[in-house]
Amino acid sequence: MSLPQTHASGTTTSPEDPRDDVVLLDEGGRPCGRADRSGAHTSRTPLHLAFSTYLFNRHGEVLITRRALDKKTWPGVWTNSCCGHPRPGETIEDAARRRIREELGLTVGPLIPLLPDFRYLATDASGLVENEICPVFAAFVDDQHPDPDWHEVSEWAWIPWDSLHASVVATPCVYSPWSALQVPLIGLHRPELPPLTAPPPVDVNTALTDVDALLTVELASLRDEWDGYAGGLSLDVLPADLPHWLGDLLLAGGKRLRTTAAYWGYVAAGGTAGDPGYQHVVRAAAALETLHLFALVHDDVMDGSGSRRGRTAAHVEAAMWHAGADGYGDRAAFGRNLAILLGDLAHAVADRLVDRLPRSMREVWYQLSVELIAGQRADLTATAAGRRDRKHAEYLARAKSGRYTIARPLQLGATAAEASPALVAALLEYGDHLGRAFALRDDYLGVWGDPAVTGKPAGDDLLEGKPTVLLCLAAERLRDEDADLLRRVGTPAFTRDDVPALAAAMRAAGVDAGAERLITASVDAALDALPRHGLPAEGLAGLRALAHAAAWRNA
Repeated sequence: MSLPQTHASGTTTSPEDPRDDVVLLDEGGRPCGRADRSGAHTSRTPLHLAFSTYLFNRHGEVLITRRALDKKTWPGVWTNSCCGHPRPGETIEDAARRRIREELGLTVGPLIPLLPDFRYLATDASGLVENEICPVFAAFVDDQHPDPDWHEVSEWAWIPWDSLHASVVATPCVYSPWSALQVPLIGLHRPELPPLTAPPPVDVNTALTDVDALLTVELASLRDEWDGYAGGLSLDVLPADLPHWLGDLLLAGGKRLRTTAAYWGYVAAGGTAGDPGYQHVVRAAAALETLHLFALVHDDVMDGSGSRRGRTAAHVEAAMWHAGADGYGDRAAFGRNLAILLGDLAHAVADRLVDRLPRSMREVWYQLSVELIAGQRADLTATAAGRRDRKHAEYLARAKSGRYTIARPLQLGATAAEASPALVAALLEYGDHLGRAFALRDDYLGVWGDPAVTGKPAGDDLLEGKPTVLLCLAAERLRDEDADLLRRVGTPAFTRDDVPALAAAMRAAGVDAGAERLITASVDAALDALPRHGLPAEGLAGLRALAHAAAWRNA
């Protein structure tokens, strides 16, 4: 149990806007109008909508607060964690998360209904009346401590639930009238509440294991169904059919950066393993990894890449199977076509995983998928046009790489935790800056990376004339013969034998150092975009670790 915490003298924040309206209700609990919040609270206060929340930490303690001494009603009494009123058009859950953030500086994920139909009428010593239908919720905040608005809260403390229950029953006058009614009712209707206050611990490695387990189950289901889809016919040319090939590639490993980003977006938004959103974020992450395989396979076909993740690219492997079976027709075309089918199957599996997610997450998924395709189209057309302008290269880095690797996975995780729009916006800003750093590192490794570590050849982007930020920097810096060499990039006059010379010229001109400065600046901007207060400590640490893992990796 923590000792009561009070504020230091001179600490001030702005009071709640007195112009906020409340939602008026009829006797059946249906909205019937709106009224100014301050003006509505009189000796004849009309029935209106409110909420109460009880916040729990990992130690099974509940947060209680003492109302500020200058509150108009019940000043200085102890009460539950946070109360408030939804604004017209605002969901009660969004209102509760908003007031928790405004009053206490805390971020919470999903809310657990405790007393959905609670209603009370109480009169303060001043004669002001509270007349509310006031649903009651619980939420978890891990190991955060409040950073309260002292116009609302003068003290706070974490105490065991049993201690609060005993104290309210023994001395109800010490507490607000609503909490004095709510706490015994919660104990009566939710006797299992204390065990719920300590959700099972999950770290990012556990989440990665859970994602792989879900993928294993999903792939096994696909294999069981496949014969029916394939007509039960015998397999020709291939050593194994598409579902087995897909499973071999999908479970072979990889950085799982998208899973990591989704997980930390979830935790940063207050999500825990005990919330329903955890399974949603695991499912979304499994879909992300499957969609990523789709993108890699199709990208290798479009780029003509020979290897990926330290093994032969899918279209090359399929061509080798064709040759080994002495198949009819063009073996290269067969390899490309079969790889396209493999990618299509991966996309179908990803979509099936997403089908069971809440609508809000499916909407993010659609944005992610279309954004990725738009970026890939722009990559193809810009390469064909030989573009070297920085604005276009920055867009490609964002749409084709950064958004679907960092920003959108973060958004999926935060959405699974029912994050506020403000927090989602902050995570997207963080994700866009970090996505830029990720894409720059990807381009850097594509030129100067060690193929034995990256698992793919170095120099392919130069050979193909990809419109990367690195080539934009090179266009600004290279002179004379080196500039002539750069102008040949993407044309038949530039061959693989020219790649080492151009890479060396770019390094000599400081392109590598310039890229490193841009990466560092992007990481700094990402970290600066994170909220200063309210993020769980674990989530903030995870986002910082994610930034370093994405920006300063060697593969």
